[in-house]
Parts: sequence; C-alpha cells; structure tokens
Amino acid sequence: MAPNKMTLTYFDGPGRAEISRLIMAYAGVDFEDKRIDFAEFSRLKPSLPYGQLPTLEMDGKCLCQSTTIARYLANKYNLTGHCAMSAAQADEVVDALNDMQGKLFPVYLALKDPAAAKEKLAEALKVCTPGFANLEKRLEARGGQFLAGNTLTWADLHLHVVTNLLVTCGGDAALAGCFKIKDLNSRVAALPNIKKWVESRPVTKV
Repeated sequence: MAPNKMTLTYFDGPGRAEISRLIMAYAGVDFEDKRIDFAEFSRLKPSLPYGQLPTLEMDGKCLCQSTTIARYLANKYNLTGHCAMSAAQADEVVDALNDMQGKLFPVYLALKDPAAAKEKLAEALKVCTPGFANLEKRLEARGGQFLAGNTLTWADLHLHVVTNLLVTCGGDAALAGCFKIKDLNSRVAALPNIKKWVESRPVTKV
C-alpha cells in the first residue's frame, strides 16, 4: 500500500461508510476500500476502539465513528462550504439525513422478507416523508441549488446516499413534491467522479 494511503474499513454494503467513500471518490482520492464480512468483523471487533465499523486508518492513526470520519474528510477536501455558517448548515442537514437513514437501515436489512420490509417501511416513512419535505423547504430557502452555503458540500453528497437508500427500500413516495431535492440528487449523480464511483463500486447483494 502506498505511503499515507487511507484505508476505510466497513462491511460489503453502503451503510454508514458510503458517505465517506463518496467524499473521497468526489475528491479523486486513491484510498483502500476494505470490505469485510461478519466473520472477519467478529475476529476484528476486540481490537477496534469502540468495537464498531467504519474505521479510517491513515498515518498510523485510526479514526472512528461514521459521521466524524465523513466530517473529517469533508474538511480535508473542502466540502464544508465557505464559512462557519455554511459548515453549520451542512452539519444540520447531515444530522437530519442521519435521522432518516437510521430509520431506513432496518428496512434495507429486511428486504429479503417482503412482508417484514413493508411493515418497517411504513414506520420509516413516518419520519422520512416529513423529513424530506423539511429539507425541500430548507433547500428552497437557501437558494434552491445546494443545501448549504449555495455551494456543493458533503451534505449534498449525503443526500445522494440517503435518497438512494430510500429508493432501494421502496420509499419513493417520501419524495413526492420534493422537486428541488430530486433535481439536486440528479445533479450530484451526474458529477463525473460520483458517476464513475457508482458505476465501478462493488455490487452489493441484499
């Protein structure tokens, strides 16, 4: 492995590491996308600082907690906006998206059982439908182009992660009327490095 090359370790799926992968992909970073199975995780768990994944290793240091890792990378690669207020707006949106993402994970994990997934999706939509409506209003109030500081930030990339999860879970209905959110998501998807990452990343079987 090349000196100073970062290693992001997580399971073989999008989950809580995908935002960090997306940030590094957007920035054109050559990083090791280390994906492990649950058997390897069980062996590794006692050595992990919090017994959890993802972790980001670089320069002999190990950083933990998914949002902390993503925020570090966003700061490192200039994806937090142009000022302290823009950075705070991005953090606000990421927190809101994390709330929805947390409700969608149980749906994603239940997709092999359609009846269970349908029941869990109904519960998730109670949070996601008003959540996306609120983000639509925030986006409109902030100029309609980006979610923070009128420039691309990691909040827009995380929107892409969470909306893709929503669609995978069959929750498209939560985006009804969110025309600006859908437009922004399409523009993020069309960014060359994001498009390249999505087309080349490993395909995860649900």
